[in-house]
Amino acid sequence: QWNATISREVLKDTVVEASYIGNQGTHIWRRGGSYNDVTPSARLQIAQAVRANAGNVGDLQNANRIYKGLGPVTGSESTGNSTYHAMQIWVNQRFSNRLAFQVAYTWSHAISDVPLQSYTSAVTDPFNYSLDRGDSDLDRRQMFVANGVYVLPSFKDKGVFVNHILGDWQVNAIVSLVGGVPINVTSGANTAGLAGAGSQRPNLVSGVPIYLKTSNPLQYLNPAAFSLPGVGQFGTLGRGAIRGPGLANVDFSVNKNWKVRERFGIQFRAEMFNVFNHVNLTGVDGNLSLQQVASDSNFGKSTNGQFGYLTGNRGPREIQFGLKLSF
Repeated sequence: QWNATISREVLKDTVVEASYIGNQGTHIWRRGGSYNDVTPSARLQIAQAVRANAGNVGDLQNANRIYKGLGPVTGSESTGNSTYHAMQIWVNQRFSNRLAFQVAYTWSHAISDVPLQSYTSAVTDPFNYSLDRGDSDLDRRQMFVANGVYVLPSFKDKGVFVNHILGDWQVNAIVSLVGGVPINVTSGANTAGLAGAGSQRPNLVSGVPIYLKTSNPLQYLNPAAFSLPGVGQFGTLGRGAIRGPGLANVDFSVNKNWKVRERFGIQFRAEMFNVFNHVNLTGVDGNLSLQQVASDSNFGKSTNGQFGYLTGNRGPREIQFGLKLSF
């Protein structure tokens, strides 16, 4: 890994840093490699039989495995590669004049040839790992995070009672704006003629919007933007090319400290997570389940009615209060 950073104090107690961060990974764990798949020379014949819904597909697959007479053989290996490049901007004001804050922005790109959801998914093509080269599972192109602390003025000149009630409150906030991570969109069809459908991807239809904006906020991906690949072919959709929704969140808290004589202290805290109750949706059903039998009336269409729908969220606003006695 490597990096270069320029740092400068632009104002009193305020520092700005600009950094380039890079790293390269090798020997990354690759799960579910198929070591006894169909030989490439037999794929077209099998793909044609799948398209025709022939009854001998299983026999053809077994007869054309690398090691005939054996069924599926899977294993894991450390052959993956990755690269990461990022520009990072960081602004830091040390606590002065009752205020401290930090602002961080990252513009980055992480690429690997290990499949999306590598801990649960097999490789797309056991003879061509480069087919899975694309945006990695945790690739977030843009991240903005800011936090601040401000201490309200004291009211000592107004008397002890007023100062205990109104003075020296501390206000804290964290703002997070984060881009979405890649979605694993699969065709659910065995158009390439492998031993199974596995993680084969569909074609991407040019000119058709991928993301939907309808009256139903849960309907996220457009099934019409994807199509069934041709016989004996892998889809044109690149690995990691489709993104899930991002995250926008603001956390806020206030606290107040009281000193009771010399030995005791009391702190009151009020904390609000997702203070604006913003809905952050997550989890996309990415399996198209395209009908691959040519004679079927739904040929080429998605048979998964839930495809492209968001399935979860990061939770509503939460408020909690705390009182602490220290001695």
